[in-house]
Amino acid sequence: MKKYENITIGGEVVRKHRRDIRKDEIIFSHIPDKKCAVFESSAGAAILSRQLRDQGHDVTISNYYLQNFKDIKEIHADLNQPLELPDSSFDVVICREVIEHVESVPHVLREFNRILKPGGTLVLTFPNRLQIRSRFLHLFSGFYRGMKSPINLDVPFGEAHINLIGYPEMDYFLRKTGYEVKTVESSYFQKSDRLFSLIRPLIRFTTRHYLLKYKKNAQEHEKTKPENIAYNTFIAETLLSDALFFGKDVIVTAHKQN
Repeated sequence: MKKYENITIGGEVVRKHRRDIRKDEIIFSHIPDKKCAVFESSAGAAILSRQLRDQGHDVTISNYYLQNFKDIKEIHADLNQPLELPDSSFDVVICREVIEHVESVPHVLREFNRILKPGGTLVLTFPNRLQIRSRFLHLFSGFYRGMKSPINLDVPFGEAHINLIGYPEMDYFLRKTGYEVKTVESSYFQKSDRLFSLIRPLIRFTTRHYLLKYKKNAQEHEKTKPENIAYNTFIAETLLSDALFFGKDVIVTAHKQN
């Protein structure tokens, strides 16, 4: 199977990896069916954003190293600093495989929340540290898929996965910075990982035991209040879903709370 496909953007033919095509199909499915003001952070070559522009959306992108596009609005931004964008100015914010590179995840999520209109949509994608193969890698090496060995100290800060966090931590950060999580999906699967289905019942039992029954009155992890039971059940079922058990990426859509 071909790894790349040719697509046309603004009359230009560009190559796009099939994994990116699938990921972006999911992102497109969460863009409202109307003309939207869209911001994509650290967009790089802006293939996704230029496709959205061709669909009729009003698109703004940021990059740390400016690409100097002639046909799309681009601003310079260091995501570790406040964004020079006005409050409540976008219907959609897209952060695609970027959040794992930033110094403070909550800071970035707060800034995205600030520039979103009430009820606006955040689409956030990042590597799935807790995918089943990645868990086994961590068991034997102490590292996860996405960061299989220490970062070289001569690598500039942020150009590697310095914040490779799991879905439960990201869910916590999203809710604490003003979002309501709507969907949790994945776009990239490896068929051979289905062999791990044999141990899935054991992992399901262990996950539910620790999230719902173990030390029910532990400080900061209380498990008797109905709202805490409901939240822990959601986290358990999300981790055990096909998307997060087998998927190599996480695609979260969340809405800014009014």
